[in-house]
Amino acid sequence: MYQRNMGAGFNFHNLIGFAPSIRFHQQPFVIQQPFSDSMRPHRNLMGSSAPLDFIPVQRPSVPQITSVNFNHVSNIHTSPPQQTVKKKRPNDNLSLPPNKRAKFNSHNSPRTLQLDQPTSSVREEDFLVPVNHGTEEITIGIWDYFLTAHMKDEDLKRKLKLRKCLLSVMSGAFPNCRLFLVGSSMTGFATRSSDVDMCLMITDQEIDQKYEATVILNSISRVFRKCSFMRSPQVIKAKVPIFKFFDAISQVECDLNINNIVGIRNTHLLRYYAYMDWRVRPLMLFIKFWARFHDINDASKKTISSYSLTLMLIHYLQAGVSPPVLPCLHSLKPHLFSTFNKVYRLTLDFDENNINFISRNNVTLGELFLGFLNYYANRFDYNTQVISVRLGKAIHRREVNDSNNSGQWKFLNIEEPFDKSNTARSVFDYHVFQRILRVFKVSYNTLEKSRNVKDILSRPF
Repeated sequence: MYQRNMGAGFNFHNLIGFAPSIRFHQQPFVIQQPFSDSMRPHRNLMGSSAPLDFIPVQRPSVPQITSVNFNHVSNIHTSPPQQTVKKKRPNDNLSLPPNKRAKFNSHNSPRTLQLDQPTSSVREEDFLVPVNHGTEEITIGIWDYFLTAHMKDEDLKRKLKLRKCLLSVMSGAFPNCRLFLVGSSMTGFATRSSDVDMCLMITDQEIDQKYEATVILNSISRVFRKCSFMRSPQVIKAKVPIFKFFDAISQVECDLNINNIVGIRNTHLLRYYAYMDWRVRPLMLFIKFWARFHDINDASKKTISSYSLTLMLIHYLQAGVSPPVLPCLHSLKPHLFSTFNKVYRLTLDFDENNINFISRNNVTLGELFLGFLNYYANRFDYNTQVISVRLGKAIHRREVNDSNNSGQWKFLNIEEPFDKSNTARSVFDYHVFQRILRVFKVSYNTLEKSRNVKDILSRPF
């Protein structure tokens, strides 16, 4: 357990920063456990010629976090349901005649069905995951990985406890500080093994990240070295310096920065994108898994950071498919994502009623992943185009207004939505960029032929 006499202000029920405003529902469409073979539609997996419409899966329990002001998030529908089904086992539907089976409209949420006849229904605790002929194995592979890998509620609880402990230590030196959980743990893109990113806000003003932030982090490091739960503490100098350590109690690796306001803003933005469509999170987690397998998801190795990969996916879902899966939130709701908003007033509570957007895109997970690979392997022009999630489109490099840092715009160019820097500036080596491009091309060509994700995860390309 964490010691209680480590600093003033240690209080397990008083969360500061983002935490009090979280009405946290990890994902309305997450699965808690993979379904067993007996639950699978064998007609679909065993090569039968019967039409492949959906995969029934179990509903997860809702994460309950007693230390957070929790309100249940209602079902998020990406388009109005034609008809909502109610109480019957999904496998009963498989025995019905084809003309009476439930047909899934994939731009609806997985709890919504469009029925030819009102005779078929599912239990409330079940979902239907849409698949399509030719890409069903891709969809199943992505979904199965998501079920086992996504962050569970107990993982989040451990991170929240660590946050309260750290705040108790630092509030003695910074009485009015705020400690924000940022990054994938808050956006919904975290896996069970993801580290936790935190931002210590000691002032509402900007601070010099190169000098002031480093000095503060070194001071914090000296204090934390005395804590029994701290392992391998070190301050890493970078554009935004971080204090990195491993917590022996929660078994979580933590990266702490100082006053990185942009990190708080993009956490707020990415959380909205993550929950606008149920397909976004499974796609993002699988893309990161695929990228790590091929060793192209590590900025320290001059490859693509997880943040840049996330912006690449959002851009593809905005501008690489038609009709779009995601809108441009900066254009749709500029007041929600304005840089003039105070960060401590931002909320992570996604309310679909605030966003007037309904996606008409019916494409399945497997088709979207295949299209993502094709977009960045063959369609995107790296020589002239810059990814801009802020504008919801690719812009020309001449439109980038960054004359003071023109050297950061090299081979892969992704505009940060708030400070408009290049989030992919780590990809500055030509040979590394060519290897990244080769991974996209070979992965697409392989998957296009085999239609099985195992073939792009058998060996590094």
